[in-house]
Amino acid sequence: MALSLRLLRYFVAAAELGSTTAAASQLNVSQPSISVAIRELEALFDDPLFSRGAGTRMTLTQFGERKLAEARRLLASASAFATDDVGEEEGGEVRIGVFRTIAPVYLPGALALAQARHPRLSVRFVEGDLPQLETWLQKRQIDFALMYDVGLPDDIERECLAELRPYGLVPAGSHLAKRRRAVSLRDLAAEPFILIDLPQSRDFLMTPFWQCGLSPNVRYRAASIELVRGMVASGLGVSLLITQSPAATQSPLVVECPIQESTVIQPLVIARPARAARMRASEWMSACVRDAVADAMRARAERKNGTARRRTDCGQAPE
Repeated sequence: MALSLRLLRYFVAAAELGSTTAAASQLNVSQPSISVAIRELEALFDDPLFSRGAGTRMTLTQFGERKLAEARRLLASASAFATDDVGEEEGGEVRIGVFRTIAPVYLPGALALAQARHPRLSVRFVEGDLPQLETWLQKRQIDFALMYDVGLPDDIERECLAELRPYGLVPAGSHLAKRRRAVSLRDLAAEPFILIDLPQSRDFLMTPFWQCGLSPNVRYRAASIELVRGMVASGLGVSLLITQSPAATQSPLVVECPIQESTVIQPLVIARPARAARMRASEWMSACVRDAVADAMRARAERKNGTARRRTDCGQAPE
């Protein structure tokens, strides 16, 4: 039996959707066609791709997970080959992952750039926490991820886009905000503290305090930047963050204060599986992500400079 792209497409759809019925609906074919394709592939490889346990959802075997990654690469290569002579406006498909707290900051701009530059480029994205993104990269379920580099293993390649420093987030009417200057970690530790409660992020943001022998008074824990900013705006406490706020969601009720002490630096990176083939669609999208991050960093710097100038004009010391 010859291996065909049709068989690979049927297999990938069933693996991603967890059901031959869902795969058939997505591909507009009959359900038996999907089942037959999987049986043909298993006969070809002489190894099962899915476990046959109880339950309705199809579960990949370890062998199936490896073949899924290979099938995706083959389909991506075939797509690139088929459109290679069509011109720069053709796009293909790219799958990216984005750390859920930074997605609102950079992803809309990256998607807007991709739509303007490559209108036929199909972009599929998933949001996840850092461990999820690492797993998806290692399993080749995504082409690349926009994320923080917090202990990424050697089998993940990193391209650093920016180095971010933590900042204090305080209510605009608080005594810390009225000082109009940088705050110390000791200042923040003395206030009711709102902690971002996500895997890896929580310990990373506590590290500066621990290095100074401080233990913040953690009053609340939240899993989203938006919730933290809303709670600080309501005067419920202060926080320490790294992720920028999207320009569209900035509020006059909170103030971002630089930290007096030298603290940890957080690299913002494009992460890829090591030695992965660079497809044209992936390179186009990574360029859009690069430019979107650079645009966001410039806009943030301009806002800070504008705030400092306004304070100087009013006779106040800049932060």
